Amino acid sequence: MTVSRSIHTVSVGISMIWLLSACGPKLEESEFDSGTSDDLSQTDDVVFADSESDNLAVRDSADDAAIVESDSSIAPDTETETDTETDSEGFVFIDTDTVPVATLRCAPLLFSPTPTGFSLNAVLENGDPKKLRLQVKTEGDTNWNPPMNPFYTDGIGMLDTAIFQATDLSPASAYQYRLLYRRTTFDDAFQLLSEGTLTTIEPPGRSFSFAMLSDTHIGSDMSYSNQGVPEWCREVASQISVYGPRFTIHLGDVLDFHQYGFNVPSPSSLLTKQAYLSYRNLLETMPATMFHFSTIGNWDGESGCFTDEEILRSRDARLVYMPNPNAQTVGYNGSDFQDYYAFNWGDAMFIVLNVQSYTMTEHLLSTFSEGSADDWTLGQSQLNWLEQTLSDASAKWRFVFIHHTVGGAAATEENSIYGRGGGQAAYVGEQAVIHQLMIDHDVQILFYGHDHVFTDMVVDGIHYSSPGSAGAPWLFTETTTGYQNYIAEPGWALVNVSPDDVHVQFINLNEDVVYEYGL
Repeated sequence: MTVSRSIHTVSVGISMIWLLSACGPKLEESEFDSGTSDDLSQTDDVVFADSESDNLAVRDSADDAAIVESDSSIAPDTETETDTETDSEGFVFIDTDTVPVATLRCAPLLFSPTPTGFSLNAVLENGDPKKLRLQVKTEGDTNWNPPMNPFYTDGIGMLDTAIFQATDLSPASAYQYRLLYRRTTFDDAFQLLSEGTLTTIEPPGRSFSFAMLSDTHIGSDMSYSNQGVPEWCREVASQISVYGPRFTIHLGDVLDFHQYGFNVPSPSSLLTKQAYLSYRNLLETMPATMFHFSTIGNWDGESGCFTDEEILRSRDARLVYMPNPNAQTVGYNGSDFQDYYAFNWGDAMFIVLNVQSYTMTEHLLSTFSEGSADDWTLGQSQLNWLEQTLSDASAKWRFVFIHHTVGGAAATEENSIYGRGGGQAAYVGEQAVIHQLMIDHDVQILFYGHDHVFTDMVVDGIHYSSPGSAGAPWLFTETTTGYQNYIAEPGWALVNVSPDDVHVQFINLNEDVVYEYGL
C-alpha cells in the first residue's frame, strides 16, 4: 500500500408513490407505457428545429436561492399552429419565433441500469413532459431507434418530470442517447435537449471503475451558509466526469435541512424536491453520462424516528427526483422504496444498505438522546435480506455501502450515539452481526460516509473505508471521531475493479491521490 500525501498517515488497521415497473412510480396522471414509441415509425422522420436553443438548456444554480413555498404551476408551452415549410427532401422547418422552447431544470439523470437496459429521469423547467421523447442507438451506428414515449410524467406539486425505460439492449454495450422535445403536434419537428453515452451492465471478466462521493449536504436554499459548500460538490462532480467511471454511488446526506433545525424532517415535499434539484444542478452534466446510485443518510429526511407523514415529505420527492433501482430491476428483492438494494457489475457485487429508516429511536448528537450507540438497526426484514443476498452471492469482489455503521464507537458518548466511528464500531450492537456476516461471506470492503474525513481501517481483513466529504464543511478531528489515522480534506473516491484486483484511491479537490490501497 502507498500513501501519496497525508495530513495524518493512514495505517491499515408506506408511501403515496408506488412503483410502476423497473424504476418509476405510478400515479393516475401517467398516460404512457414503458418503452412504447410514438407515431414516428422511421428514424429519418426526426427533424430538428433550426434554433440556437436546441442545445442543453439548464437553469443556473443561482436561481436556487429562493425558497419554494408553492410550486404548483409550471409554465407549459402553449400549442400554437405555426407556419412550417418542407423542403424537397421532406425536412420540416419551424418558425421558431412562434414556437415556445422547452428547457431542462437540470441535466438528465441515468439510473437503474440492467444488462439489457437503463432508465432516465428528465425534469423540465418549461414545457410539457408528455412531449419528451428518448432515442437510443448503439454507439457508432448511424440510425437511431424510433423515439420512445415516457412511461411516467408527474412531479411533486406540478407535472414536470418524465421517466423513460429503455429495454431490449445488449449487455456490456456502449450506447448513445438523445432527449428530444416534440415542439408541436402539427408536425414531426423536434428540439434536442440533451445527449449522452452509457454502457449497460457488464458481465464477469470485464474491468471497470466506479466513483463514490458522500455528505454533499445540499439544501433547498443555496444562499443559506450553514450547509454543504456548493463549490466543493461542483468540483467533485467535474473531476469524476473527467475520469469517466461507469457509475457513481452517493453514501448519504445528499440533502441538508440545517436551515430548519438539527436533524429535523423536511418542512415540505416541495422543499425536499428543491434540495434534490439543487444537488442535481451542482452535478452539472455528470449524471447524464454515468449511472447514479444513492444511500439514505441521517440528513435526507427519512429517519425512522420521524412520523410517517414527515418521512413521506422526503421519500416521495426522492422517488421522483433521485430514483434508485427497486426489487424488480436488480433481481435481489430489495426495498420497494428503493432505500436498500443490490446489483452486480463485472466481477463485483454491490450491496446498498439503509441504517436510518428502520431505527425508530431518536439519535441526537447529545447525551440526552433517546437512542444509544448500540441500538441502531437495519430492521429484521432488511437484515434477513442482507443475509440471503450474501448467501446467494457468487461475485469475486463484494462491497457494502452504508451511511454509517449499525452502531457507534467514537471519541465521545454523544458521537458514538450519533453513529460515528467506522471500523471502531465493528463489534458494537447490530454491526457485530453484520461484521460476522461479512466475514462469513467474504465481503472485502464496507464503504461509509457520515464522518466527513478520509479514513481506512482493516478489521478481521475487512476494510472500513470513508471517502471524505464532497460538500459538508465540518471536517471532524480525532476529538470527535476517535480516529488516530485520517485525512481531514474534502474529496471523493475512485475504485478500479478488474477480475484480478481492486484499487481504491482517495482524491482531494486538488485532484491529488492522498491515499490508496489495493486488494
